[in-house]
Amino acid sequence: REKIGKMVDLMVAGRNERLEKIILVGNTVMQHFFCGLDIRPLSFFPFESPDLGARRYLTTELGWEGQSRNVIFYPSIGSFVGSDILAGIMATGMHELEEYSMLIDLGTNGEIVIGNRDGLLCASTAAGPAFEGARISMGMLATTGAISSVDPVPENWKCRVIGNGHPRGICGSGLIDAVAVLLDRGIINEYGQFISGEEQVTLAGPVVLTQKDIQEFQLAKAAIATGMEILIRKLGIRADEITNVYIAGAFGSYINMDNVISTGMLGFRTGNVRKLGNAALMGAKMFLFSDLSLTDNILEITSHVNLESEPCFQDLFVDHMRF
Repeated sequence: REKIGKMVDLMVAGRNERLEKIILVGNTVMQHFFCGLDIRPLSFFPFESPDLGARRYLTTELGWEGQSRNVIFYPSIGSFVGSDILAGIMATGMHELEEYSMLIDLGTNGEIVIGNRDGLLCASTAAGPAFEGARISMGMLATTGAISSVDPVPENWKCRVIGNGHPRGICGSGLIDAVAVLLDRGIINEYGQFISGEEQVTLAGPVVLTQKDIQEFQLAKAAIATGMEILIRKLGIRADEITNVYIAGAFGSYINMDNVISTGMLGFRTGNVRKLGNAALMGAKMFLFSDLSLTDNILEITSHVNLESEPCFQDLFVDHMRF
């Protein structure tokens, strides 16, 4: 609260106008922290909180210095699908389309939304730690020094680094590319094992990819692929009926869809892929100039699916571990 209040102060410094409205969106845990809600229900089975609705505040209640009378934290959809995904749905407009669309947000969790104007299904998968670098030996966010892409060249590969400086680590998009190249070159097999028996491979400079890194990637991509398959099955549609695929998340702008498909994270091709980047911010801007009731239409047609409770989850997850 204190940090966000200071950020707002910096944005309005030197202006005499009073802000009419401040909109906040974020994952469910951040919503609970900001709003001072009991976070314990999210930490044990069945991982459900009764406090997912929107919250309104006066700035005085937040300890802010009167920047706005109206501060709103938008509602979460489910226990691990927050208002950032609600904003992402708003940004894509998928809730208004007749054709089927899919939104994938590769952030702290890997959230997936599939459906159309008749109904949306959403779920959260434990993919973010790998794609955001938390469990990768030299992983990092998509910032300066991160390898953002790996391209095959004769007998080797070429790494692109954000900021065009020296490589310091690898971000999610680079990880996907690196695995795809290692597969294509026959350096790792369908089970993700280095065929040479070595424990790591050097990508560029000091940046290496280890056997454990490959395994972490397999866990993440299997989680995403399993989530997609379960939602598609529950909707009763075929994968090729999905017309639009929206990719959100910090490294979404760098992602190579051919490599996403070749590694098995996305098991089908679609002609319309859009890289949105920060979809939550896009949707929050739209919320800023609309009424809170606009989200009611989205929430009414959106259902949250707990993937782990699905009987087929474990079998599908194991199947999708292989390349």
